[in-house]
Amino acid sequence: MLKNILIIIVVFLFVGTTSYFLHPFLLVEEHQFFVPLLKKAYLFHFSFSLILILAFIILARYDKYFVQLGFIYMGLLVFKIVVFAALFYPQLLGENLLSSFYRSSLLIPVIVFLPLEVIFISKIMRGKKAKI
Repeated sequence: MLKNILIIIVVFLFVGTTSYFLHPFLLVEEHQFFVPLLKKAYLFHFSFSLILILAFIILARYDKYFVQLGFIYMGLLVFKIVVFAALFYPQLLGENLLSSFYRSSLLIPVIVFLPLEVIFISKIMRGKKAKI
């Protein structure tokens, strides 16, 4: 179990840092206000996804919770989207409105970390079903 946790953390760190450093590098023009916002978006998605997967590793050990993990994941995914929208509301829809290019660029961390979540959670659930 500890080996799996370390592998997950290393993969998240590698993919997250690689994506974070490539993202501003590939932008056409870099604004000073956008890079800190981008950093916050990457940190939010990195920490939320990593905590979610670690919690699923722990919850999958209990048969009582394992049956409900799919529903728990869907609920937490909606919660993650709501919290992200609330935290970044001024830049996405509020008074500090970014251009559509930068607003869509804030969704790149979602595209990076969501597949990682799905891959690891599906492995957790398949691994547990094989043991049952």
